Amino acid sequence: MIWKTEEIPDNCFLFCNVHKGYLSKKDNSPNPSAFYNTPKTGDNLSTDWDKYSSAEESRERIGLQYKFGTTEFKNSSDFFIYAFETFKVRKIIPLQKVIHDPLQHLPPRLGIPNNRSHSIIIGDKGDKNDPEVRLKLVDAGEWAIAPK
Repeated sequence: MIWKTEEIPDNCFLFCNVHKGYLSKKDNSPNPSAFYNTPKTGDNLSTDWDKYSSAEESRERIGLQYKFGTTEFKNSSDFFIYAFETFKVRKIIPLQKVIHDPLQHLPPRLGIPNNRSHSIIIGDKGDKNDPEVRLKLVDAGEWAIAPK
């Protein structure tokens, strides 16, 4: 079965992974740099829609992905999950769009897991000198799986 793109309602949540290297040393909140587009040269930030994934499933799926440019798998325990309410992303953060973007490879591909929940936040996230949008993302979300 091929997954179709669906409209994501405003009352849903999007789960975004945050690597431990992007935590504030002060209070373990995510640094704004955790929310650059992925990849940074792209136009979107990958997330998982809560209709098709729990925060725990989102974190587990990280361990099925290759580290960039390798065939070594990521360690899911190095990541935490931040949740954004779709309404806040659309209404509070200027020029960002939320789109369901399921990833499905037939046949499945090792290191690039199929993901029906995959969704993207499209829009400029600023460069290192202009973190305004990324700061708003920090404020718009909360931990679904927090660092200890």
